[in-house]
Amino acid sequence: MKIFSRNRVWSAAVGGALLVAASATAAYAGGSTSTSLSNGKLSFEAHNGREIGQSSSKIYTGEKYSKSGGSAVSAQLKVSFADALYKGPVKTVSAGKSISYSVAAPVSVASDCSAVGVMGSNGVNYETPYIDHLC
Repeated sequence: MKIFSRNRVWSAAVGGALLVAASATAAYAGGSTSTSLSNGKLSFEAHNGREIGQSSSKIYTGEKYSKSGGSAVSAQLKVSFADALYKGPVKTVSAGKSISYSVAAPVSVASDCSAVGVMGSNGVNYETPYIDHLC
């Protein structure tokens, strides 16, 4: 999943998700990660704003669940920081479709300078690996 590109600055609301792209000039270690699930893939990306040509006082995140098989499920994408949990709306996703969620959060909610992508479905939470060095 590539939500952020370092080639130019632009943003657009697409299907309820804010996509942000920009040039990187700082030495932050944001990045992307994913988790393979039995019927899909949960992808997560997080960057300090300065890394993508935005304000260093914000962390920009994007999360996507791509469902590859099985019956339709209701799922909620979330972004967890040390001091805050941001939740997207509950959405239904079927095989071959995807859902996404983006957040621009203040750096102050990431007291440990990390973030993790979470998806809740049927009472179970699935997580991506943490992304560190966001501040």
